[in-house]
Amino acid sequence: MLEFKNIRKSFSGVEVLHGVSFSVARGKIVALVGENGAGKSTLMKILAGIIPEYSGTVRIGNQLAHFKNPRDAERAGVSIIHQELNLVPDLSIGENIFLGKEPVKSFGRLDFRKLYRESDRVLKEFDFPFSSKTKLKNLTIGWQQMVEIAKALRLDSQIIIMDEPTSALSENEISRLFEKMQLLKSRGKTILFITHRLKEVFEVADEIAVLRDGLFLGKYPINEITREELINLMIGREIPDRTTSFENEAKAELLRVVNLEASREGAKFLSQVNFSLRKGEILGVAGLLGAGRTELLKFLYGELKARYSGKILFGNVEYQPRSASDSISHKIVYLPEDRKTEAIFPDASLRFNSSISALPRISKFGFVKTEQEKNAVNEQFQDLKVVMKSVNQKIPTLSGGNQQKVLLSRVLLLQPRLLLLDEPTRGIDVGSKAEIYSLIARLASRGAGVIITSSEIPELLRVCHRILVLSQGKQTALLNVPETNPREILSYAFKQE
Repeated sequence: MLEFKNIRKSFSGVEVLHGVSFSVARGKIVALVGENGAGKSTLMKILAGIIPEYSGTVRIGNQLAHFKNPRDAERAGVSIIHQELNLVPDLSIGENIFLGKEPVKSFGRLDFRKLYRESDRVLKEFDFPFSSKTKLKNLTIGWQQMVEIAKALRLDSQIIIMDEPTSALSENEISRLFEKMQLLKSRGKTILFITHRLKEVFEVADEIAVLRDGLFLGKYPINEITREELINLMIGREIPDRTTSFENEAKAELLRVVNLEASREGAKFLSQVNFSLRKGEILGVAGLLGAGRTELLKFLYGELKARYSGKILFGNVEYQPRSASDSISHKIVYLPEDRKTEAIFPDASLRFNSSISALPRISKFGFVKTEQEKNAVNEQFQDLKVVMKSVNQKIPTLSGGNQQKVLLSRVLLLQPRLLLLDEPTRGIDVGSKAEIYSLIARLASRGAGVIITSSEIPELLRVCHRILVLSQGKQTALLNVPETNPREILSYAFKQE
């Protein structure tokens, strides 16, 4: 169905793909794995017509395929679901699904009735809980990801590229997506699936293609390679099973939330939330898509304006979340899930993206102490092992994992007392994940309190001391990690009124 032969690609004189060659059979699900920067997304963008300039050949069936743009690729039966969403927030779900391919009536008028009817039909396959007339900006990032998937599947392509499609989905939504992938496979569709979640690789893929530093290392049937062998191929080093120790050293309480109820525009989004957090403790927040995980963190940070009752104590003093700047002044720092739209400054340098929140500390009379800024940023980048050419290059030139490290350096420069991390390893390879886990554990060992959300329950079990479970905004459990398991956590996540 598909063949890559001696694919080479360079950016700014640096070769990032070194003669990649392999083929894929029709009706197969092939997982493409490797660390951030291995060249996976670059190779898929070549196939999808997003990167038209490269050397080597691509064949689909027996035909040469060198696409000048994504529209050419779509006409040839190739569609791509991007890791970073390519949607328009102010348009409806249906308008996003049909964007650029809207049905028209006579005289070129848009046929909105057909557009919404066809959109609802596609969304029904995902048990989508919203009308296709709903504005996209009113959805969480997870539901927006489902819209991106529905948009690609509507095209009825022969080759479907999925670049981290599950990164913002809950276990329930992932299962539904995998069912859809198996259905597409049974219809003869070929799926190229990029993911950093190795559990998913072994759950859904027929074959695994491995890239490392732009080199193709081989393609393996799923039953002929183990998880340990795969990790060794990808990164060449061992990954520890557990990052955080369970030493139960009594430390002072940092944060206490008592009987928290919060609502916006008359709709309650948090209820019966009660927990405490000690210095040096890592608290995980689990729940299905829409359970209120992100809302809890944004509320505590002061970014989500809401009416609330109950009490919040920070350092034994009553605290009211007012604004992001007020939280930062108290050394409460938040790292959002959607780095593309909520965290990075895409037109600015790595140095600016790292130091922006700490500028008051490294300025005098309104002027930044440039040398002090450069030294502070460089020290953090070295500690976090950011792969870059210069602190002055723009942040979109880095891989997703290295972008996340730059954002973590921003957090570290603020020397936080309370760190709120929303899906901090979303779209990041297994090696970079391990480095971020170690960083979180290191911060906790220095006395910082950490609250972390994740769609991956094994991740929470690996890095946290306790796990708070939410269902439809309501706290259903607060569990000690050594005494719980994924099944118990999921049962509380599904728990209804």
